[in-house]
Amino acid sequence: MKIDTKELMNKLVSEKDIKTFLEKYEEELYKISLTDLLNSYLAKKDIAVGDVARRSGQGDYAYKVFNGTRKPSRDVLISIGIGMHLSLDEMQMLLRVSKFASLDPRDRRDSIILYALNSDFMIEKINALLEEMGENKL
Repeated sequence: MKIDTKELMNKLVSEKDIKTFLEKYEEELYKISLTDLLNSYLAKKDIAVGDVARRSGQGDYAYKVFNGTRKPSRDVLISIGIGMHLSLDEMQMLLRVSKFASLDPRDRRDSIILYALNSDFMIEKINALLEEMGENKL
């Protein structure tokens, strides 16, 4: 990705023809599936799906997400990201590729999750903090 999202948006808005835009900026568009991205993160982090399944609290469901037989909810995907020890940038990319909203510090619950991610909390501690703050657990 050579162009940041804001600049790409400006180019889209100023373009007269969507086909021209798509052809001109094809290299800037996401072309990776959720399954491929998850598996690339597994390889990068050198961890097994079983470890992620356990750390995320998702158990066997995590395997189905990794092999593409289940489309996870946003919360499940965040849990899996936590189980993989993703960085904030990696987590946001995971959510974007999945067509979910990025974690937003203006959202109370997301702020708690972002704080916990930044503090490297595990899923149990994040859920306890969410519950303590009156928010739904992941």
